[in-house]
Amino acid sequence: MNELFFPDIEFIPVGLKHRQKIGEFLKRHPQSLSGYTLAALTAWEGAHSYQWGFAEPDTLFISCSPDTGSQRHLMQPIGTVSPLVEERIQEGAAALPYPLRIVNVTENFAKEHPELLRPFALRVDRAFSNYLYRTEALARLQGRKYSKKRNLLSQASNLYKWECRALTADLTGACFDVLISIDREEQPRIEGMLAREIDALKYTLTHFRELEQHGLLIFVGNVPAAFSIFEEINPNMVAVHFERALRRFKGLYQVINWETAKVVAELGYEFINREEDLGDPGLRDAKKSYHPVRILPSYELRFRK
Repeated sequence: MNELFFPDIEFIPVGLKHRQKIGEFLKRHPQSLSGYTLAALTAWEGAHSYQWGFAEPDTLFISCSPDTGSQRHLMQPIGTVSPLVEERIQEGAAALPYPLRIVNVTENFAKEHPELLRPFALRVDRAFSNYLYRTEALARLQGRKYSKKRNLLSQASNLYKWECRALTADLTGACFDVLISIDREEQPRIEGMLAREIDALKYTLTHFRELEQHGLLIFVGNVPAAFSIFEEINPNMVAVHFERALRRFKGLYQVINWETAKVVAELGYEFINREEDLGDPGLRDAKKSYHPVRILPSYELRFRK
């Protein structure tokens, strides 16, 4: 890609060895969408072939292959995007033999860079838009709209007792035990997006400490039964990257959601980003059932030749 697009920028595959440089840069320029952290990029690098390079000292480009093919595209540029950088993007896009896509574009970026967007067709990528919730709402579950959730939690408390522990690197082995139990008991078809997600999850568990992740682990008796993994994506918001629970314990997904929200509330974050639904109807209904305050749009820009 860089031969045709930006011949003066060396794009390097994203990896943990870059956590000091690229990780700190991303922390200085936080985004509302959940994919712009070192943890997210390195965990999903195998699926999207993320590479990075600096166009300017304060302008980070991340290239990717969002589909199964050799065509490379861009994520939203991070940092300061000057008119000169906008012009370079447009010229680079015009030189490519295929229409460049810029994916995971936030609403703020689209509003702040109308000149960059001028030669691009813009659309909302609903499958990758993020669900935003008030932490207090998920931690308290008050009001009639959450009555079904409270009922499931009540049923769960009558059926079994659970113990919550803060997830640390020393406890990630128990999370792998949960995954083994899910595979044995539910026998899901591990293919497509689910296969890529499991690879990203296992990578995150393996490098939990280096990626500076947080989480919650639930035991039912002596059985590791559920866990969640989350991290700060901006000073007011965390993103829940992964969540797993054994379905043999009725209501356990509601339990891990609720207990995680209470932990996040104690940490002082106002919002929880529970990421996208990937266009899956069941997942979309599940996320809507918790009544998001907003669905953060993820835009895709496609260059018009």
